[in-house]
Amino acid sequence: MYAKVENFGYQVFGKTIGDTWLSLVSLILKHGKVSYDESRLRLAVQNIRIKSANTNLTDNLIDKYADQNRINKMLELTFKSENMYDIDVVPSFSTGRRSYYQRLKEGKLLDFVVKRLSLIPESKKAAIVFPDTSDYEAVLKRPKDDYLPCLVVVQFRLQPAGKGYILNTTFYMRSVDAFQKAHGNLISMAKMSEIVGKNLQKNLHKKIKCGSLDGFIADAHIYKETINEAKNVIKRYESEHGNG
Repeated sequence: MYAKVENFGYQVFGKTIGDTWLSLVSLILKHGKVSYDESRLRLAVQNIRIKSANTNLTDNLIDKYADQNRINKMLELTFKSENMYDIDVVPSFSTGRRSYYQRLKEGKLLDFVVKRLSLIPESKKAAIVFPDTSDYEAVLKRPKDDYLPCLVVVQFRLQPAGKGYILNTTFYMRSVDAFQKAHGNLISMAKMSEIVGKNLQKNLHKKIKCGSLDGFIADAHIYKETINEAKNVIKRYESEHGNG
């Protein structure tokens, strides 16, 4: 579901990642403004608060309505491949080093999160940042063939819950291709949460339950080339779930 809040704009909420992703796509198709991104026509909504109530990786809506190949590619870029490449039907940058995985690996970013929260469970400093200073020079050097991570910050917070903790995850994205990539991004962050949670459970000797995935997207869009495909997915979803 989504709603427009006066003076703030749109907020998207879902019970699961799949529910959240489909609501985001539906919002953009129905309320997105026609605009251009470096000459590419698209529908876009700016400044969206988005939240999934849980980070469960088993999701019937994702299994039924999402393109698993796109999700697998985003997971590969986050957890396996050192090279970054664009999965868009119209790539905007050339393949090169420094994927999300490479950044996680070089900076030992998830290790930092686990060590920080193991030492100070209430810490607000368990945050990872993907862009670094080298990216700014690269973007200016090749402005028509550049790459800057869309996912900028991910923060992990432990909240006491009974004899254990709930691990909530918060993120900021400067931009997201809502139909082709957003579900993959959300699932990748859920996977990060799962990894962090399992390691914290070992270190703290307490039950860690992964909680919500809550974030802010500055620009969510669907490009012209995939608008019809997105419409077909939402039409099928709404027809089968009585949301039309």
